[in-house]
Amino acid sequence: MKKAPFNISIESDYKELWRYNLALIGEVTTDGERVDVVRYLDEVASVGDNLKAAPANYNPDRNIVIESAEGESLTLYIYVVAHTIPTEIREGEDLFFELRVRISHGGDMIYNRRHSVNTLSGENIEIHIDSGEVKIRKFGRLQKVEE
Repeated sequence: MKKAPFNISIESDYKELWRYNLALIGEVTTDGERVDVVRYLDEVASVGDNLKAAPANYNPDRNIVIESAEGESLTLYIYVVAHTIPTEIREGEDLFFELRVRISHGGDMIYNRRHSVNTLSGENIEIHIDSGEVKIRKFGRLQKVEE
């Protein structure tokens, strides 16, 4: 795989995304050696704060965009952690919302997927990209992604 930066984008149009903290951590490698560590934390509130509404300074256009140093492979961990879970589930409401993750490498889109996130438990996603092969793991289930 060519040596180039990874561009990572995460977004959701879920109107209650304010109930969740988003954290990313990952490593970029070349020839098996770490060349960059990707870190991002978007913390709206502490876990257990049980907010009644979004904080006054909350930005509803909450999109994450990160560019790494040049590298050949990427291992990325995405954590969606509920700090305020819904107090009730109304009939007809979906228990899941979508989180869109896009990763490009050297200008080529290599990962573009919508993940379902449980509104009560959040989600943990691992993405590993190496030599054009993409693997994901959600709560311990490793899956090879085939386009």
